[in-house]
Amino acid sequence: MGRMNEERRGVYPFCGSCTASSVAWRVTDPAGATGIGSRFYGHSDICENCGSSVRTLYRTFLWIPLAKAGRFRIIPTGGRTYVARKVIDTPLVAVPGEPASAIGAHPELERDPSYRQAESYWDAKEPGQALPFYQSALALRESVLAADDPATLRVRLRVAQGLLATGNYGRAIAWFELVTPQLTRVFGAQHELTRSAIEGATGARLMTGGPRSEASLLSDIVAVDTSDLDARDPQLIRDRAALGRALLAGGQIAQSIEALSASVVDATAAFGADHPDTAVYRAALRDACDVGAARGRKRDLPAVEAARQLLTGEGAPTDR
Repeated sequence: MGRMNEERRGVYPFCGSCTASSVAWRVTDPAGATGIGSRFYGHSDICENCGSSVRTLYRTFLWIPLAKAGRFRIIPTGGRTYVARKVIDTPLVAVPGEPASAIGAHPELERDPSYRQAESYWDAKEPGQALPFYQSALALRESVLAADDPATLRVRLRVAQGLLATGNYGRAIAWFELVTPQLTRVFGAQHELTRSAIEGATGARLMTGGPRSEASLLSDIVAVDTSDLDARDPQLIRDRAALGRALLAGGQIAQSIEALSASVVDATAAFGADHPDTAVYRAALRDACDVGAARGRKRDLPAVEAARQLLTGEGAPTDR
């Protein structure tokens, strides 16, 4: 069994067959007392190996199903909680070739002792031992290569996976949320690396216990970052952006926009307006503004307007 399946089984209670035919997913907005949100219907294709079953998710209004959102493999985890994986309705297509990297002009990066040691520990299934060496190798790569160079992204993903494997779920989420859109843009949505990042982010969130717990965890992490790090330190910017996303998932729109706006401002000052990381934070803030405008309360609207001015003001880049 390959490492990918081992990692999946280590996070999700699905069998290998069900894992291979689905992707990690976190279903949000259940139809509660208002009947507005989403709800599962149907019950079919029960797996004899892991006990999961396929259910269809619909967007609902007053409990009336309006639009199909997809089919999911579900395993109940007690009460109304469950673990879900989205069923792949069409086969994944192979990604033709690999994107070009500038690492060929810097062979010293592949010979870097930290990188070699990290790879050795990773191959020996010692992610905790590998993590500090990957972090050191990443610092060297980011000093030479672009943040979204394929060779940089591979090591960024390893750092995120190492944090997840060692139980540092909050900072793992922050890394996965930063690197996933970059992997999607560079490698494609169906590439193994992108899917691995999605798996990791979902697994880390499952371990935190939901958006409110995730926001609480990240709030504590950001408090530590703020006391220990400079305001423009990449770790603080990354963790605060993750806090903003968690707050948004928990319905705290104004607080989410405040955190994401701070990350955009600090990332722009630290990295530049056109940096790949800044682009990710800007996209997250733009999404939060869209949610706030569509679903926010009246008290959220000033924050939405201020954030939109930040995104479109003089000197703002054209978003990717």
